[in-house]
Amino acid sequence: MPMDEETLEPAGPAYTERLYGHAEAETRVLTAWNAERFPHAWLIGGARGIGKATLAYRIARFVLKYGASTEGGVASEPGLDMFGAPLHAAPASLDVSADDPVFRRIAARGHSDFRLLAKPEDKTTIPVDDLRKVLDFAYQTAAEGGWKAILIDAADDLNASGANALLKCLEEPPAQTVFLLVAHQPGRLLPTIRSRCRALPLRPMAPEAVMAILRTELPDSPEADLALLAALTEGRPGRALAYAEHSAVDFARALAALFETPAGFDFEKVSGLSDILAKKGAEDAYQTFRDLLDAFLQRIIKAGATGRAPRDVAPGDGAIVARAAQALRAGRWIEAREAALSLLDRAGPPANLGKKHVLLSAFITLERAVKAG
Repeated sequence: MPMDEETLEPAGPAYTERLYGHAEAETRVLTAWNAERFPHAWLIGGARGIGKATLAYRIARFVLKYGASTEGGVASEPGLDMFGAPLHAAPASLDVSADDPVFRRIAARGHSDFRLLAKPEDKTTIPVDDLRKVLDFAYQTAAEGGWKAILIDAADDLNASGANALLKCLEEPPAQTVFLLVAHQPGRLLPTIRSRCRALPLRPMAPEAVMAILRTELPDSPEADLALLAALTEGRPGRALAYAEHSAVDFARALAALFETPAGFDFEKVSGLSDILAKKGAEDAYQTFRDLLDAFLQRIIKAGATGRAPRDVAPGDGAIVARAAQALRAGRWIEAREAALSLLDRAGPPANLGKKHVLLSAFITLERAVKAG
């Protein structure tokens, strides 16, 4: 949903006030802060859509709100009220209200002591020059007299030069500056970077917990749709809520219907899907469809490689996956998947091919693979 500058409507992790299912991780952060043992870097790892960036923003807001005039935790000179109690009690949660100026300024990237570093849409990695600007900022004095927060989303997107530059900074960290490294695959980062960060892994939630969240957030949705969202996103409520906004339920059912006959896709239906996904403003829906197709193909490959009967995600689609796995050996499905996804990914920068064209081409590629055996 696009941001409304007046009402500050949610538009991604920067505007998300709540985080579900990761109380243990939040408690670790809060405990470190209140004990005045706050690390200079947190490595927030986990699957895509599990809430890593949302947690990173919550930590950044918390640190910049409560870190004014502090020295590594609670206020250095809290003072006492008339009853002898601290004027600034230790915060009990990471919550910062969406109405708080700190929340709004960070969301709008207007806070003097916050920086976000992310891969530009037209790049395959984070430019090292962008990183160096952020590192220069890290060593500056905080503009508002407290802490600085730097969020890198995602650290996986750093190239070798960028990773080495970041490592040098983490080896001699600036005072009262916290680095928040989001990583989809923390194990792929330099071991020396990992060793200089406090690990904060986020784990998938139980299906029942995800369903409880979806029932609360999507009270008007049919139970069957919520169950499908939960199954599609495997313990990631943030991903489930995002999928709900981008027609994932309809796409998942459409994919199952299409793969009933992978050797002869119904291209009238493929064309109809392409028309929807090629519309202006449908970028998120397009990415959702791409991810769902990838997951469906991976289920086929797994079924073919293991010989095990796949479980249903959408009702009855396990049998469809099993039949598709029998139609082509796993190795050929792997090749077909790579070719199809390569086509779909060319719809974005730098190739910028038309979405309708690449979608049709991807399904033609899959069909030809099955027919060729």
